[in-house]
Amino acid sequence: MATEVQSGDLNNGSSSRLEVSIDGLTLSPDPEGEQEQVVEPDPVPAEQETGDQSTAEATDDGQEGESAKTTIERKWGFGLQELYGLALKFFKDKDGKAFHPTYEEKLRLVALHKQVLLGPYNLDASPEVGFFDVLGNDRRKEWAALGNMEKEEAMVEFVKLLNKCCNLFAPYITSHQIEKKEEEEERQRREDEERERQRREEERRRLEEEERLKREEEERRQLDEERLRVEQHK
Repeated sequence: MATEVQSGDLNNGSSSRLEVSIDGLTLSPDPEGEQEQVVEPDPVPAEQETGDQSTAEATDDGQEGESAKTTIERKWGFGLQELYGLALKFFKDKDGKAFHPTYEEKLRLVALHKQVLLGPYNLDASPEVGFFDVLGNDRRKEWAALGNMEKEEAMVEFVKLLNKCCNLFAPYITSHQIEKKEEEEERQRREDEERERQRREEERRRLEEEERLKREEEERRQLDEERLRVEQHK
């Protein structure tokens, strides 16, 4: 885990910038004045969804008695492990380029990633955080705030938060859904072709076997006739 900290001159009052790379996830606070309060939109009732909405745009409410894992897998069309892997790859590849989460969102995403990777925060197993390491303290507090959240729940929350703070995530998953569907269709086509090849091969062998038996039968019949003629001439 590589950490890089950069700061301006504290004596002349210039602003400071902290950056840290955590397991490939770069975390940096927003410059002064650029942070905005994120207003969460009201959840959209499930009955207001139209039939042509993508599964990624659906609400997080699952069917009655359905687990969060099952709900998110049904909505996105991927198993949770595969979906989380795609989400993590998207975050690492696109962060700071295609989308710019707020400092608080990024803290939460990194904490959820650590919860998935290492489990609940353990004070005894974690290195001491210095007094001036503001970013490290914020990250530690966010991770500790997750408590004993299960790995699967952390995966679900990571995906939901990433989708909430970046409108490019849903199209990204949709493109992978299309790719997955095409790969499945290609796999099915190859399997069908292989089954047809095997069927033709079995049919060819069956016909060859029938032809062999007919020849053998004809040869026996001719031999019997020849033997019968010989006996008659004696």
